Amino acid sequence: MQDLFGNNISDQPIRINIYADEIQGKRCPYTRQEWDYIGLIIEKIDNSFFEDIVHERFMGNYDQSSPYFAKNNKTVHWCDIRIADTKNVCKRWFEYLMNPSKSGGKLYSYILGINNSHIVKEEFDQENEFNSIYNRFFRSAVLYAIKTYFPNQRVIVENVFHEEGQQQDHEFFPWHSIYLLSKKDNIEFIHDRIQFLPKDHKVNSRSNVIQLCDCILGVSTCLIHGVEDSNSSKYRDELLELYYPLLDKMMSEPRNPNSRYDHHRRLLIRFFPKERTGIGDIARLTNQFYSKRQLYYIEQRSGQKSLFE
Repeated sequence: MQDLFGNNISDQPIRINIYADEIQGKRCPYTRQEWDYIGLIIEKIDNSFFEDIVHERFMGNYDQSSPYFAKNNKTVHWCDIRIADTKNVCKRWFEYLMNPSKSGGKLYSYILGINNSHIVKEEFDQENEFNSIYNRFFRSAVLYAIKTYFPNQRVIVENVFHEEGQQQDHEFFPWHSIYLLSKKDNIEFIHDRIQFLPKDHKVNSRSNVIQLCDCILGVSTCLIHGVEDSNSSKYRDELLELYYPLLDKMMSEPRNPNSRYDHHRRLLIRFFPKERTGIGDIARLTNQFYSKRQLYYIEQRSGQKSLFE
C-alpha cells in the first residue's frame, strides 16, 4: 500500500494513545516575550510503557500496608515537588525516559513552545484568544508528532487524554481537533472527543501519564526560562541537573543521531515562530520552527547575570 506520494505504508496500523498537558504564560528572561507550551506523550498500545511507569512509581511494591506504598502514592506535580517522596518518583520517571533501552519504542514525547509575542493575534478569536490559539497549535502538535514518529504508517488513535482545565469547557476544543485531524491521510480516531483526566492518579490510573507529562513540561520550561522562585525546592534543583543533559541534546542543532539518549527518534522540542510576520505572510508558514534556545537556568546556576538585565 502506498500514499499519494508513492511512499510505502504498512498494512498493519500503529495503535496509539495521546496524553497532553500545557503550561501558560512563561516569560523569556532575555526578551521578556511570553510563551505557552504544549506537551504530548504518545503511547504505542502494542508496546506500552504504562505498566513500566506505574512500576517505577511503586518500585514494584504494591503492598498497600507497606509504608513505602504511601510514600510513592503521592500525586506528582512539578510545582509542588518539595519533599523527597515526590522527587524520588519523578527522578525514577526521568531516568526511565532518558534510558532508550527501557522506554525506546514505547514512549514518545513532543513539546511545542509558542511565542505569543510573535503570534498574529488578529488571526484568532479575540474574545477567547488563548483557547483559539491553543486549539490550532494543539492540532498542529499532534499531527507533527504522529507524522514524525510514525512516518508512512497508518495510525489509529484510540484515545486522546488531556489534563482537566479550561479547554474542556471550550465550545470547539474537545472535538474540533479530532474532527479535522481525522480528515488527514492514514490517521483514524476511535473516539470523536478528547477525554479529560484529573491530576490525581488515585482517581484515574491514566493520570500517572498526565503527571509525567506535567513533569517533563515543568523541568524543560524551568531549564529554558530559569527558576522564578528564589526559594525553589532543592529537590527540583536535583531533577533539573538530571534532565539538563537530555534537553541540551534535544535543543542542539544539527541533531546528533548518535546521542546516547536516542532522542531524535522519540523525544523532540520545537519552538514557533522565529519572528513576527504580518497577516497572510507566507514566510510565517515556512522555516519558522526551530529548536535552539539559551537555557537561562544554566546562567542562574553559574551565578552569571544576563546581559539583558
